[in-house]
Amino acid sequence: MKRLLSILVSATALFAVAGANAAVDGDSSIEAVLSDTETHHLVFMREEEKLARDTYITLYDTWSLKVFSNISKAEQTHMDALLTMLVAYNIDDPIVSDEVGSFVNPTLAGMYTDLVATGSASLLDALYVGALIEEVDIQDLWLAIEETSQADINAVYANLLAGSENHLRAFVGQIENFGVEYVAQVLDQSEVDAILGDDVAGEFEINPGLNDAWYNRETNGQGFFITVFPDLEMVSLAWFTYDTERPAEGTDANLGDAGHRWLTALGPYSGDLAQLEITVTTGGIFDSMEPVPTNAPGGTIQLHFNDCNSGIVSYDIPSINRTGEIPIERVATDNVARCEAILEHGN
Repeated sequence: MKRLLSILVSATALFAVAGANAAVDGDSSIEAVLSDTETHHLVFMREEEKLARDTYITLYDTWSLKVFSNISKAEQTHMDALLTMLVAYNIDDPIVSDEVGSFVNPTLAGMYTDLVATGSASLLDALYVGALIEEVDIQDLWLAIEETSQADINAVYANLLAGSENHLRAFVGQIENFGVEYVAQVLDQSEVDAILGDDVAGEFEINPGLNDAWYNRETNGQGFFITVFPDLEMVSLAWFTYDTERPAEGTDANLGDAGHRWLTALGPYSGDLAQLEITVTTGGIFDSMEPVPTNAPGGTIQLHFNDCNSGIVSYDIPSINRTGEIPIERVATDNVARCEAILEHGN
C-alpha cells in the first residue's frame, strides 16, 4: 500500500505540475475561451474518472460487493459530464478506447495496474483502494475548482466533488464495518473528518429554502419537485421522468405521453444529506378514486446539496437494475436568497 500511495501522490503532483506547465507552453488555439491550465484539468480528469470507473468495475468482478458496482456507474456519469465540457469547448477527448484498463496517460495506466493488484489481495484492501481513489479525486477537484473562472465548468466540478465525497463516505462506512477506524491516506485527517461528518461546523444544512423545482439541464423536460419539512425533519421528492425505453410505435395515451413516469420519495435528512425511500404508484385513473392505486417500494435516493442552488440525486432502483447520479440545479433562482437567509439567520 505504501508503494501504491506514492504512485497516487506522484500522479496528483503530475496533475498540478502539468497544468502549470501548460499555462506557459500549451497550445493557444482556445486561449480566448479557456486557459491552458483549465484545458489540462478537463483532459486529465476525464481520464482520471475512467481510472476510478475501471478499477471499481474490476474490483466488483473480484469481490461482487455492490458498492463497487454502484460507484462505477456513478463514475461513468462523471465521465459523461466531463465529456460534455470537452465537447462544449472543442477539446479532443483523451479517451480513445472505452475498454476497461485502457489509458493514454501512462501514469494512469500504471496506477490502474497497481490499484487492481492491491485491491485483489483482500476485500478490506479493495475498500481502502476505493477510499484512496476518492481522496485523490477530491484533492484534484479542489485544485481544478481553484484554477477555473468558467461558471459551467465550476458547476460540473462541484457536482463531481459532491459525488466523490459521497463515495468516500460509502467506502469508509464499509471499512468501518470491519471494526477498523479509517485514517486519511492523502488528505489531512481534519479534511477527511469534515467530509465524513465528524466535523460538522460550517457544513451546508438542508432547509425549507430549498423547496422548489429542480432539474438537470442535460435532460431538460425531466425534473424534480423537492419539499423540506423542518418540523418533521423529512424531505419529500417527486421525480418526473420517462420509462427506460420508448413505448412501441403506435402506443397511445389518452393524456400525455405513454412513456411518462413519475416517482415519489420520502425520508429523513441531517446536515446536507437526505436518505429517501422511493415509492412507485400504479393502477390509478385521472381524477378518479377508483380503482385505488397501488403503492410499492421502488428503491432509494440519497439527496445531497452542495449549496442553495446545486445538489446531486443518487439513485438505486433495483427493479430496472439502474443506479446513478444526477446533478441538479433550480429551474429558477428566485428562492436562493431565502435559502441563504435561513442558513445565516435560521427559520
